[in-house]
Formats: sequence, structure tokens, C-alpha cells
Amino acid sequence: MIHMSGFRWLTPGLKLKRWLVMFGLGMLFVIAGVALMMNYQWLSYFEDLFLLMVFEVTGAYDYTVLATMGFVSIIIGIVLMVIGTRQVGKSVVRAIIPTDTDKVGDYIFENIRMAKGPKVVVIGGGTGLSTLLRGLKVHTSNLTAIVTVADDGGSSGRLREDFKMIAPGDLRNCLVALAEKEGLMEQLFRYRFGGEGDLAGHSFGNLFLTALTQVLDADVDKALDAASKILKVQGRVIPASIENISLIAEMEDGTIVEGESQIPTVHKRIKRLYTEPALPQPQGEALRAIDEADAIILGPGSLYTSIMPNLLIDKIVDHIKATKAPKFYICNVMTQPGETDGYTAGDHVEALQKVGGPELIDTVLVNDVPFDEAVIKKYKAAGAEPVKVDMDRLEDLGVRTVRASLLEHPETAVHDSKRLAKVVMDVIYALQSGLDPHILEYYLKREDR
Repeated sequence: MIHMSGFRWLTPGLKLKRWLVMFGLGMLFVIAGVALMMNYQWLSYFEDLFLLMVFEVTGAYDYTVLATMGFVSIIIGIVLMVIGTRQVGKSVVRAIIPTDTDKVGDYIFENIRMAKGPKVVVIGGGTGLSTLLRGLKVHTSNLTAIVTVADDGGSSGRLREDFKMIAPGDLRNCLVALAEKEGLMEQLFRYRFGGEGDLAGHSFGNLFLTALTQVLDADVDKALDAASKILKVQGRVIPASIENISLIAEMEDGTIVEGESQIPTVHKRIKRLYTEPALPQPQGEALRAIDEADAIILGPGSLYTSIMPNLLIDKIVDHIKATKAPKFYICNVMTQPGETDGYTAGDHVEALQKVGGPELIDTVLVNDVPFDEAVIKKYKAAGAEPVKVDMDRLEDLGVRTVRASLLEHPETAVHDSKRLAKVVMDVIYALQSGLDPHILEYYLKREDR
């Protein structure tokens, strides 16, 4: 069977044929011009014809005139080829570059720059993960988000129960965060139905991913790929596992709590986490991304219900520890009621090391900007407080600590996506260039952030 895809370039309406013809005509002029200038014998017929014309005009056989005509022919051919090439290029660019892009050159340069960026793997879930991704996507397009699928609350929990699928909520948030431009489609994916009907509380994005999964025969990977194309995602979003996982916590008093959404509600100190089934099977793409990464980042996000569930997936920890890439943990700026009450930065790191060992992370990023008293009072009323940075304890745990300004502004306790991403990229480039770790903080503060 003849492959016909090449003939699609000749489809009416593309405005390519005329310029391709002009380009070809230009090539003929160039070839003919070179032949006339070089006096090729195989073109003797045309030479005789041109010489006869020259004789009738000038009364003599003048090869200089013939060569001049060849030179003129080359110039005409080159001009036609340039015009044809330029117009074909414009037609192709118009088809593949967004219509709202003013400067095509800048757009192409930016895409090339992003494609050369480091391969960064971010592991976690919840709003913290999407906050970081939203900032990183302007620095590199080689981003992979490995996302927890243990969420069993809200819209995700209802869809998990009804369709026996993995939780779509965090996957949806990451897709939206990595969208090339957060416009109408992204607003639609975030939209949550109100009222009191069956759709009340459901996110449109969750329903969309669920429908895609059902249409594609429960193939989550294909559903995410399709959604990524619709949203023009910069990078990849991969579930840590495609098994239907239940997260279970054993408290220090022996209480067993099942369900990611239920763990913080008992307000008891967590002793350990495990899953049902035990050691869920990982996604092969997730392990491959970790192996190929230039940097691996855990967090920010809920320590026990967003970050650790990923580390309970079979082989995830082993692959993180085996890689030579720098491994970061972005510590939360506030404790989380019911999960990390009273935790210092050292407590966060120690909890991670209990699951993955001391090789799990080598660098921790902490906020170095004090909060306004009004903010502290507000969060204290909700049972949270600023995470204390205990430098001596962190040093004893064997991790490098980078202190930097990570907040949007002191009146809030929320990571600023742009600022956080800039600090992360600065640290990555600093470590890649062999910068002395002891002056990393100076390096990051060389500009007023």
C-alpha cells in the first residue's frame, strides 16, 4: 500500500504549493545560470539558441554576454528560492506556533532554551507540588511530576469508590500547573460544581480524567497523555502507581487509622505509615525518570499524606537512593495540624530518613524569612505554627541546609511559586558547577529576593 502522508502537503488551502513551485523554479534558474556560466557542453543546444539571439542583437558571438545572462539567471533563481523558502517557513510556523505569539523568534529561542534545561523529577502531591511545578515550568521543559494516588477524600474519593480507579485530583492539579498557558481550559479543569445534586463537589477536571480513563479502557497513561495534549503541558505527569491504594497510619498509642483523609483528623502523633496492598507496583516510567534525573525534589506538601505515600511504592526509594543526582527536600513553612504538630525541620527530615534511609535526601530547603505576628496568630488559632529551623539537628542528620526567602510575602505562609522555583534552579546549577556548599546561601542571596 502506498504511503500517502507526504501528499498532505499538497492539500488545498495550506498555501504551500505556490511557494514550493516558486522554490523549484528558482532552482531551475540557478542550475541554468551555472550551466551557462561554466559553458557546459551538454547545454550546447541552449547555448546555440542564446548565442544566436546575441548575434541577432549585437552582430557578434560574445560569450561575455552569455556568462552575464547566466549570472543574472542565478540571481533571479536565488531570489525566487529565498522568497519561496521564506513563505513556506511562514506557512509552517503559522500552523505550529500559537496565534497569540507576537515574536516567533523569541518563542522558538525560549523553547530551545527550555528543552536544554535540567531533567527535574518532583515527587509529592497536593497543592504544594502544583505550586512548585507552576514555577519550574518557566525554567525547563524536562519536568516529571510523580504524584501520589492515595487520596480518598472529596471528589477524588467518590470517583475512586464509584469507578475503582486511582485518585485523579492531584494528577489534575499537576496537569493544570504544567499547562503552557493557564487560560480557559485550565479554568475549566479547576471548576468545581456547586449545589446539592449528584455533581455537587465534583471537579470538572476529575470527571474529565475519569471519563477519559473509561473511554480508553482504564488506561490511565493514555488518559494523562491525551489530557496533556489538550492542556499543552510542559513536562510529564506520572502516577506513582496505578494500583488502588489505601494509606494506613499506626499512631504512637497503637491506634490504626485507614484513609489518607482520615489520618489528620485523629490528632495523634504518627508512628509509621503503610499501604494496602503492601509495596504497590510502581509505574515503569516513574522509575525511568528517577534514573535519568539531574535533580530529584521531594515536596513541598503534607509530609505524611502527600510525600511519604510515594516512598511506600515498591522500588521508588531504591531508585532515588541509587541515583547520583542531587536530592532535595523542600520543608513546609508551617506545621500541619494532625500530622506534624510541633515538628521542627529536623523532625521532618528524620521522618523521611526513617522511611528511606540517610541517602534519601542530601539537601533541605527552608524558609529564612520571619512571619508577621498577625500571620503567626492566625495560624496558631488553626493549630499550626512556623516550622523551626534547627540547624544543629539538620547537620547531625547529615543534610546540607539552604536557607532562602521562599514566601510570597511575609503576610502569608504560602510558598511563592516563582521564588521557590528560582531558588531550586539556582541550587541545581550551583551544585552542577561545583560551587562550595558552604557558600550556597551567599550565592542565593546575591540578589534581593
